Amino acid sequence: MTVREIQLSKLVLSPNNMRQGEVEIGDLVADIGATKTVLQNLRVTAQQQNGKATGKFEVHVGGRRLRALNVLAQRKDIPRSFPVLCVVCADETAALEESIAENAVRLAPHPADQFAAFHALSQTGKTVSEIAERYSIAPRIVERRLKLATVSPRLMTLFRADEINLDHMAAFTLTDDQAAQEAAYFDFPEHDRQAYRVKQRLVGGRVNSQNNATAKFVGLDAYRAAGGEVSQDLFAQADDAGYITDLTLLEKLASEALEAEAKALRPEGWAWVETTLSFDYSQSQSYGRAYPTVAPLTPEALGEIGLLTSEMQILEAVDPQTDQTMERVSAIEDRLYALESSGEEVYAPEVRAITGAIVTIADDGSLRIERGCAKPGADTKALRKLDGKATQGGSSITRERAKKPAGALPDKLVLDLTAHRTAALRAALIERHDVAFVAVVHSLLLLTHYGAGHRSAPASTIELRADLSANHPRKHAQGFEASKAGEALKHVQGRMMLLLPTSHADLWSFLMAREPDQLMELVAYAASQMVDAVKQPFDRENSARQVASDHLAKALGLDMTQWWAPTAQGYFGRVSKSLIVAAVEEATTAQAAENIANLKKQELAAEAERRLDGKGWLPTLLRPRDIVQDEDVLEDEAFDAEGEGDLDESAPWDEGEVPMAAE
Repeated sequence: MTVREIQLSKLVLSPNNMRQGEVEIGDLVADIGATKTVLQNLRVTAQQQNGKATGKFEVHVGGRRLRALNVLAQRKDIPRSFPVLCVVCADETAALEESIAENAVRLAPHPADQFAAFHALSQTGKTVSEIAERYSIAPRIVERRLKLATVSPRLMTLFRADEINLDHMAAFTLTDDQAAQEAAYFDFPEHDRQAYRVKQRLVGGRVNSQNNATAKFVGLDAYRAAGGEVSQDLFAQADDAGYITDLTLLEKLASEALEAEAKALRPEGWAWVETTLSFDYSQSQSYGRAYPTVAPLTPEALGEIGLLTSEMQILEAVDPQTDQTMERVSAIEDRLYALESSGEEVYAPEVRAITGAIVTIADDGSLRIERGCAKPGADTKALRKLDGKATQGGSSITRERAKKPAGALPDKLVLDLTAHRTAALRAALIERHDVAFVAVVHSLLLLTHYGAGHRSAPASTIELRADLSANHPRKHAQGFEASKAGEALKHVQGRMMLLLPTSHADLWSFLMAREPDQLMELVAYAASQMVDAVKQPFDRENSARQVASDHLAKALGLDMTQWWAPTAQGYFGRVSKSLIVAAVEEATTAQAAENIANLKKQELAAEAERRLDGKGWLPTLLRPRDIVQDEDVLEDEAFDAEGEGDLDESAPWDEGEVPMAAE
């Protein structure tokens, strides 16, 4: 027998495993999910087919653990490549005997017993490495178990009685002070004893090195080099995770780094340049904003575009097309996109002379520079005159368009796809009254609590506005009326026309007579009509509205393969040949893609539709995304929406002047 790490994706349940039916794995999912470790090794045999090894391994002992790991992988809590320590057995008969013994004889100990056992071993003088080697587990697992053993006995009793879970226990380990552990739990009412609340209390004024923007900006190496200390969090996924204890030192290092960036920025000619560790919504709302324009393409770029376009037209007319021809066409497409996107964003000298720049830290810890900012009390008349001139002849104060990476989809296709996604979200939401209620409450709170007193509340997928036609799916989604979502929405609309009163004057009495479940159905219907997940060309990546739509899609379990499929007319005919070939390769095989790569564009699009029919392939834009709540982008959007900030709106406009741009 040998002990080795095997990727989760290569493990399958053995027919020799006694637990073949449905089994309870909730406890294991919680345990492994909290610690990201499997305390007990799985026992496996190499899978054989026709006398040959398949590269996979059959688990005959540890079926529940395998199922729990697969659940965590499906939830994306761990990757499919997650390494699992396994004992590899060569004898299939012995494997069957082990499975019987494992399931018929052994009674699993409570995790608290494991903590105590490891602690007892350490008290005898055994090191972490020695314990890890003895039980064939990683040293980090031993460290975690030993840390858990130090939790207050009073809290350990609750854990043994299943009144608190492993998430609670992990939170308690953030301090060695058992009195503080107990206070963080027992000093608060039962409804306020969740694990995350315990963690918040025990962290106190310390800063999470993995989540805090300032910490990420400075970097742990620089912080430690300056004498800073980090309190390690053994249960974080990252090996070097922990809490920064010297916030004053951290902010000093960040301020010095920002000032160095500001010094390099001042030669650009701004009226002022200032630094700040954060620039949130409440700060940004008082500033006006001037945006850059995209400078015209150079004569050289325009000339190259003309030559390349002519060459591509000639090459696409060649029949048959060779591999060499196709490679050249693909290279031309990439170069044309790069050239057409090469216009530099610039601020006119007169804009820089009356606006400034703010050097700060983005939410992801990167450097963030906000140029073209107008302070409260700035010369608003000069700004308005400048904007009036710009509007008449090539604006330098306008809404900036999001830059695209190479290979990005055309703007119209992005509108089309996200409109189809919006329609699918609407249709799915109608059936989920519980999610609809949450979505409406979310939107109302953004409008009233988080946006109270401001002209622009944080964005939500549920748009609470009277004009519902601006981004209706039918406006952008090709073939919307005949789509599955379009048909579903049309059916519901017709049903509601029959159900609801003809006159709004009768609506109140109608609603007062409804049962709660009937009202929830109407909430879901109304909310669905306001879902807007359409991505505009100027929308930033991970915008607040986009993130909100991701939350909604996840809550609904949205599967766009049930609502949309790629066709030659709707998708393939509207993207580059290189993207078509890449899609075919991803959905089928590299050989299949290579076989059709030399077809003309129209034929290639039709063939791609045929080959991908029923494959469930989706462009990245329609696939489920990891949700990244980008507060920096959210603040930027609010900043943009405020536009003029505290400019004096009561002052009459001079003739020929227009207001400063406000989105």
